[in-house]
Amino acid sequence: MRFIFIVVGLGLLGLCVGFALQLPWALSVWPWEDGKLSYLFIASICLAIALPVLWIGLAEEYAAVRAGALDFSMMYAGLLATLLITYPAVQEWIAPPLAIGLCAASLAFNLLLYTWSRNIPFKHAERIPSLLHFSFGLFFLALVIVGISLVLRLPHIFPWPLKPQTSIVFGWVYLGAAVYFLYGLIYPVWGNVKGQLAGFLAYDLLLIWPFIQHLTTTVKPEHQLSLLVYLSVLIYSAILAIYYLFIHRESRLFFTRAS
Repeated sequence: MRFIFIVVGLGLLGLCVGFALQLPWALSVWPWEDGKLSYLFIASICLAIALPVLWIGLAEEYAAVRAGALDFSMMYAGLLATLLITYPAVQEWIAPPLAIGLCAASLAFNLLLYTWSRNIPFKHAERIPSLLHFSFGLFFLALVIVGISLVLRLPHIFPWPLKPQTSIVFGWVYLGAAVYFLYGLIYPVWGNVKGQLAGFLAYDLLLIWPFIQHLTTTVKPEHQLSLLVYLSVLIYSAILAIYYLFIHRESRLFFTRAS
């Protein structure tokens, strides 16, 4: 199992690089043409998934699979429901039978992953500090609000204009991530949270500088507020993750408390 998680994590890192550099083989995976910042966001999501997967494999903390499996189950269930409800409209963007099949298969696979990992105990069962628990609550609420807004295709929610179909997909990505952090709230132990922090930090570091550049050069006035809020969250979560993953002695990434 360890080998499988490491290989999958490395594959996701490769996909991140492909989207970040807009390489043709990577862009062919996305079902429609999109903008540079949207591709960078997809790269950040790939990176945010890759780091927890690698950490699970390296630390052999297989109980942490549950949070990720529920994240993807939520995302694919939402996408599947959207495809079924809006079937006539989505034919303009993708081939619905193929998309429905992929979403249904992915949903089933992640539910199986959750079932497989359901009874595995956490190796690192120490509880997380109150500040981190509180922050996860804030992240959960923010992700729910932004995710619902994107699925409803409300304007000016993202720091740049999104295509309608991109807005819907990104919305379900956020709602899946909300479930991911909700699981961290329900089971606030280090074995569950370290991978989440590592993924969030990778996501933050990939986006902070491009977003600062976007703020100072190309952002449209109607998107400035959302960009400032987004940057504030990125910087706060990055500082939080850096402290707890690399500075705080009892929670450093691969630190094991002496018995």
